[in-house]
Formats: sequence, C-alpha cells, structure tokens
Amino acid sequence: MPNPSIQKTLKLLALAYLLEAIVFFAGAGAAIWALFSDEPNSFITVISLAVMGLGAGLWLGFASRAISQGKRWARSSGIFWQLMLITVSFGIYEVSVLGALAIALPAGAVLITLFSKAVTEATRD
Repeated sequence: MPNPSIQKTLKLLALAYLLEAIVFFAGAGAAIWALFSDEPNSFITVISLAVMGLGAGLWLGFASRAISQGKRWARSSGIFWQLMLITVSFGIYEVSVLGALAIALPAGAVLITLFSKAVTEATRD
C-alpha cells in the first residue's frame, strides 16, 4: 500500500485527468449543439469531432479512476495525453501565447509528476 503522500499525488493526477475529460465532453457538447443550432459547413467534420471528443472524454474518465487505483496503463495513457496537449499548445501559440501557456504549463506539470519516481513505483499494477 503506497504511503498517504503518494495516494494524495495519485488523487491529484486523477483530478487532472478528470478535468481534461470534462473539457473534452464540453467540446463534444459544443459540437453537437452547433450541429443542431447552426448550419455547419461540414456535417461529417462536426460529427467526427463530437465522436472523438466523447471517446477521449470516456478514455480519460477511465484513466482517472485507474490512476487513483495505481494502474500502470493509466500512467502511460496520461503520458500520451500530456504530450498531445503540449503538441496542441504549439499550434495555439500562433493565435494566443496565453492560451498556449494555459495548456502547456499544466500538461507539463502533470507530465513531470507522472515521471516522478514515487508515481512510477506506485503504478506498478
């Protein structure tokens, strides 16, 4: 059983995953709302974005629960998502420096935490 300090860290990582899942669900909801309230330029694109957003939100929801239980796959899933967020922030940098930093800094903090020795040892299952 991991010590209380690492349990708190795993719970905070789970919260970070859950917040990311909520953002994906909100984006999917916005895409679905736009599909019915406006005339989208491309139905296929809006539907694809909604499906991808719902899928990513579900996956992060499962990963959130699993990381709090110390599952190894949730850590590798989190590493992937944080790297994707950092990559996306590079594209956002062209539009808004503040927006890019708002994405990259939390993702970097979570990524560094996922690579810490304590989290690595706690997620061996």
